[in-house]
Amino acid sequence: MFIFSTSRRARRFRAFTLIELLVVIAIIAVLIALLLPAVQQAREAARRTQCKNNLKQLGLALHNYNDTHNKLPSNTGAYSATPSGYPDPNFAPGSGAGFLVHVLPFFDQGPLYNSINFAAGTWPLPSTSTPQYQNAILPALKCPSYSPSSVAAASLNPAYTNYTASMGAQAMPSHPSYPCTVYPGNALGDGPAGHGNSYLGNQTSGIFSRGGFSARFRDVSDGLSNVIFMGETRPDCADFQLASWAQPDANWTATTAPINYDTCGSGTGCNNYQSWNTAIGFKSRHVGGAQFLMGDGTVRFISENIDYTTYQRLGGRADGNNVGEF
Repeated sequence: MFIFSTSRRARRFRAFTLIELLVVIAIIAVLIALLLPAVQQAREAARRTQCKNNLKQLGLALHNYNDTHNKLPSNTGAYSATPSGYPDPNFAPGSGAGFLVHVLPFFDQGPLYNSINFAAGTWPLPSTSTPQYQNAILPALKCPSYSPSSVAAASLNPAYTNYTASMGAQAMPSHPSYPCTVYPGNALGDGPAGHGNSYLGNQTSGIFSRGGFSARFRDVSDGLSNVIFMGETRPDCADFQLASWAQPDANWTATTAPINYDTCGSGTGCNNYQSWNTAIGFKSRHVGGAQFLMGDGTVRFISENIDYTTYQRLGGRADGNNVGEF
């Protein structure tokens, strides 16, 4: 009987008390709270690296396109010849396709490119691919850190892109229904045409325009390493960028608005996704800035706190100003 009683007491002492159990649970919760941010940061670092690599590949594609055609691709609509009044030798007669369509063969999308009938000249161009080329979802054109969140997210084409061409320090008139005069653009006097609505190089601050202009490398007199070619965007935060990656007259962005200027909520005026001069600016889901493809093919993370004038100089291809450190 004595032995049985001792055994029962021993077994009772080996068990956890309620207080001990609660302490263990609290310690586990603290460890999870400490480790979870580190895990999330590691995942974001991996996503950010993939996003950077996507831009790097697009930079190589643009350089290879330039080597082949001696010019960069243009955002073109359905034009069969150089429009009257725009005698710019850089104008490329339209094909009904955005600039990303033209570089498809240079980032491993040759079969998709070959499925397109460019002779049709109207958007969308006929295609033998399934789904149609403009509806193809291309991971190389999407940043894994991005997720749509704005009031316009429901209108976002699934075949969107997070990487758009730079018009530079362009004049960006405000939407009449969402007036905003904070950042009118053309700060350096090298991009006077509204929203890049020109086929003339002297009306376009950056590398691309909304129309048919696209620069040649010789037009980048500020130096390729000092000029932004492409950058990240959040397409649900700008009405023109809700479209397919392939659509002409869509995937263009200016350095006019500061990096990550908030047009992603339900705000009015300058904070509305249809307020063109602030919405059509470079934005990302990365904390503190966005990634940009420079003309020399490097990808730089630029802080959202960059000096505004310096940022405009990075947008302009031929403003003649020294950029300095950024």
